[in-house]
Amino acid sequence: MSVRFYIILNKHAGSGHAGTLWPQIRQRLVAAQIQYEVVVSEYAQHAILLSEQFAKRIPDKPHQDWVALALGGDGTLHEVINGLTSQHREYPIPVTYLPIGSGNDFARGAGLSLNWEKALDQILQCTHATNYDVGTYNETIKKERGLFTNNLGIGFDAAIIAQANQSRSKVWLNQHHLGSLSYLASALSVYYNQSGFTLTVHVGNQRDIYPNAFLVTTTNHPYFGGGVGIAPEASLKDHQLHLIVIEKPNFFKLLWLAMRLVFKKHLSSKSVHYYQAQKLHLTVPAIEYGQLDGEEMGGRFFDVYTGLTSYPFWFDVTI
Repeated sequence: MSVRFYIILNKHAGSGHAGTLWPQIRQRLVAAQIQYEVVVSEYAQHAILLSEQFAKRIPDKPHQDWVALALGGDGTLHEVINGLTSQHREYPIPVTYLPIGSGNDFARGAGLSLNWEKALDQILQCTHATNYDVGTYNETIKKERGLFTNNLGIGFDAAIIAQANQSRSKVWLNQHHLGSLSYLASALSVYYNQSGFTLTVHVGNQRDIYPNAFLVTTTNHPYFGGGVGIAPEASLKDHQLHLIVIEKPNFFKLLWLAMRLVFKKHLSSKSVHYYQAQKLHLTVPAIEYGQLDGEEMGGRFFDVYTGLTSYPFWFDVTI
């Protein structure tokens, strides 16, 4: 079946890298005689609106010949899939993305190439959609709900993202493919300013309270923060959410923990707590930063229920 692509281009992704690459991508599409339509995401949350409008106009019937293609990073994919699912279709429109943003963690988790040309081949040569797990969230205090493809974080990782996004150096580092360094620089600054906070984890009938939580990440696959393997055993097809809770360590323990994280040995550390479940309920009665797929949620209290669903993705990782 030949498909048509509805392309949502975020020219700002990767500090403008996506916009720079678009002429080459377009040339490849034309050469391959691919049918496509392109719209440009101009501002934060715009891709949600664009994909909503697209989903409204495509008939809700089986055997879709349209695929929504996000050209950008994890944040662009996050917006596109949330826009598509806002219409509660019986037959969802398959989604895909070309990983040309800053972090591209979903690509790592899925096996989609980080080389954009090879990733485009994996998309264009695909013949059928594949269902992958995606996380669901319902934050009851601000009454927000939706999907996350990567992770939902509270505390340290979210504060790093908030600070890195304000950093002037992030643009330069992204342009030189060193975006992860902006997160590392922000991490050292955030460590000194981030206090431990009270977290309650509800899993089934179990309730655990951590009075000194520091990093709280609910993830759908192994990676966050541009390739950090926070949950090495996680998979997009294991039908499980993976929750990592790290209690605030002193600076030397933090360095030791970071070393163990590099070698994927951190889960056995005493200050690290690990859960696998299909549903998790987290409460934080203090104002903390939050992030969804690398996008800021702002500082807030949290009462959030997370779960799982599946969604059809259009790429072939065997290519």
